Amino acid sequence: MRFITVALLLLSTTQTCGQNVYLNYGQWEQMPTSLRERYIAGTFDALSTVSVPENAAVSMRYNECIAKIGMSSGQLAENMKGYAGTQTDLQNKPTAGVLMRYLTSVCGLPQ
Repeated sequence: MRFITVALLLLSTTQTCGQNVYLNYGQWEQMPTSLRERYIAGTFDALSTVSVPENAAVSMRYNECIAKIGMSSGQLAENMKGYAGTQTDLQNKPTAGVLMRYLTSVCGLPQ
């Protein structure tokens, strides 16, 4: 039984990795709140911690800014949603791009 469970998990993981998991803002906005928070947490982690050396300064700036403010992932998701509500052009943009615009509005441009 344990082998079957592990095999099913591995098969489902492989299938999930091959699927497109990037959402545009309109798709993200339609998700339940808890999933929106998790998606933004993962997107923020990807933008602020996984970077090439050329982008390290940008990543550090946004990571330090959000940490200094003390914003949780739930607050980040809700604040980004509120920000995007004032921007009419974001509906079909990638969620990561919307997050970057929000971070720039809060933390300023990287130097």
